[in-house]
Amino acid sequence: MRKILPELLMATSMNEGRGLRNVALPRMAFSCKQGRLMERRAFPMPRLLILILAVAGLAPSTLSALEPSSLPLPAAASEEPESRAFDFQDRAFILCWHTFLGKESIPTDFTTAEMAAQIDALASLGYRFITMEDLLFGRIKGPLNLVVTIDDGHRTIPSAYEKVLIPRGIVPTIFIYPSVIGTTSFAMNDAAVRELRDGGSLVGAHGYHHLFVNASLYEHDRAAFEDEIFKAKAKVEAITGLPAYVYAYPYGAYSDITLAEVARAGFRFGFAVRRGFVYADSRLNSPYELPRTVVRRDQWEDILAFLERNARAAKAAAESQR
Repeated sequence: MRKILPELLMATSMNEGRGLRNVALPRMAFSCKQGRLMERRAFPMPRLLILILAVAGLAPSTLSALEPSSLPLPAAASEEPESRAFDFQDRAFILCWHTFLGKESIPTDFTTAEMAAQIDALASLGYRFITMEDLLFGRIKGPLNLVVTIDDGHRTIPSAYEKVLIPRGIVPTIFIYPSVIGTTSFAMNDAAVRELRDGGSLVGAHGYHHLFVNASLYEHDRAAFEDEIFKAKAKVEAITGLPAYVYAYPYGAYSDITLAEVARAGFRFGFAVRRGFVYADSRLNSPYELPRTVVRRDQWEDILAFLERNARAAKAAAESQR
């Protein structure tokens, strides 16, 4: 186990944020075509529930004990602001943070001061921060809206919430994988999660053990697959005392059977990892493939530049309509 994990973490990678592509891992084979991150569609389409032999599923014992900051994470795709007519309708861009230890060696880790600087830079471009509920239920106006999400349930989240988000009036959405909540030294406990809930945060599921919830896991370990969805939902609801209706796919990886089972479990929305916008007009979204962008050290400047170009384009569009 100790010999395999460093190899596994170093070998896991993403190509343009669209899926796991041709990654050689010990006894595993990842493919973009099989078990892929699904392609963006402007309108929801019905899908056949096909079982695709895909990304090799990892047993719960393999990854559940890893600190969230050590888990391999997908990269964001590079895309320019689009020019279709609906692009500058009411919409929002969802950002995803993880941990706040201040370790520069971890791509998804920042100090709280760094997070504050990132958020202030975005606000200076004219963006405003809204809640996930306002976005999902169409209670937003304009094209310059951002939603803050934080994944995994690390113990540093309350500090970021208190030091960065509360002073700026930002209410985040928290996605947790419950196997580590209250059971490990690096994760929050139940009380900390409930405190975030009491502050208005929406709490969703992020798997149970943070596994690849894909067709391969479904085929080879049905119980583990169901735990990642159904047990995760039940445990999040037990912790918060509220319905869990949002699900973030661990690693951003999923397949057709994942979408079907997440819906069958009672989740109303599922979140992938790719760059894109979520629209107030639900007809423009695929509800179980909503895009989010992971904030990483090596990609922050690119994310900021993308959002700056988008802000300029949106403002120019608004000016042209006057």
